[in-house]
Amino acid sequence: MRQYIASVYCLIAALAFLLGMGCSQTPTAPAPLAAESIPAELDKAFGSAQQATKDLVAKVNSGLQSKDYSSSYDAVQALCGAPGATKEQRALSALAMLTIYGLLQTAQAQGDQNAAAALRYHQMTK
Repeated sequence: MRQYIASVYCLIAALAFLLGMGCSQTPTAPAPLAAESIPAELDKAFGSAQQATKDLVAKVNSGLQSKDYSSSYDAVQALCGAPGATKEQRALSALAMLTIYGLLQTAQAQGDQNAAAALRYHQMTK
């Protein structure tokens, strides 16, 4: 009987140790998406999407090309909620949105009034 109880305790201890090992890993943040790679990545990910979604991708890309980050940010926000988007497409859109938000902040710091207005609007509608 004692051997049975000892075996159960060892099994419980081993399971607790293994469970603790699996849970102790700290989650890592996804790698940031470089602004230069956003157009190619979005085109690749949304290549077979509906036309309305492709139009949003084109708006994001044209805004990035012309450095109109406020229109790119609006379009990428809409892209995050695009109907029929897959989990991977939404994740890529979210990464692009974070990068574009950083570009907006940089543009604001350099005196871009459109970027400042877009950031104020975003803060007010949170």
